[in-house]
Amino acid sequence: MYSQLIIPTFAEGRRDEAMAVIAQATARIDARSKLFAPTLAGVHNGGDAIWRLTFADVGARDAALAGEAWAPAAKLLADPAVTTHQERLGYETSRVGGADGDCGLYRVALFCANVRPDPERLAAFADQTASMPNYIDTIRRWQLSTPAEAEGRRPWTTVWEQEYDDLQGLKGAYMLHPAHWGHVERWFDPEYPEWLVDRTIVHTFCEKSDAVICL
Repeated sequence: MYSQLIIPTFAEGRRDEAMAVIAQATARIDARSKLFAPTLAGVHNGGDAIWRLTFADVGARDAALAGEAWAPAAKLLADPAVTTHQERLGYETSRVGGADGDCGLYRVALFCANVRPDPERLAAFADQTASMPNYIDTIRRWQLSTPAEAEGRRPWTTVWEQEYDDLQGLKGAYMLHPAHWGHVERWFDPEYPEWLVDRTIVHTFCEKSDAVICL
């Protein structure tokens, strides 16, 4: 499967228009899973909305985004008078886990591992990140991916997605768990020899009703 992620920021006064057009266009696209929702307070470089669709493969993604249904949304996203910034990524499903069932919050973090990124360090970072759901039981579903396409604030190297029952599962159990701040956080801190990840990251989340990550 292949997922497309767009995190747009809209110009002042154009947000409602853009959200409505993109929502209508998204409803007309055939995809394995769909998410389009406004972001919540507390995001960092998180945009005004999260748009994430999963397709059978990259060819299906290309066909959908080139089609007539998506054209009105594509026009607004390409217009700097409407969309002032966006993170855009495409990635194959790779490491994924969790359980079936609906839950109420989707979170995605984007990282750029650009500090001495040799293969061994990249693999260790990925392994440790993917191990967190073994310790943090509020993570209901998760996916860790290396993007094939990435543009935005940085040339993103890592897409780290999770689903939770609610916001407390992210802000409480995840952010405060020793597996996060005591181990994985070292890859983000210049004071540690493990430092790997650029200080600029994306941390964004939104409410949802249906499953986003396809298991």
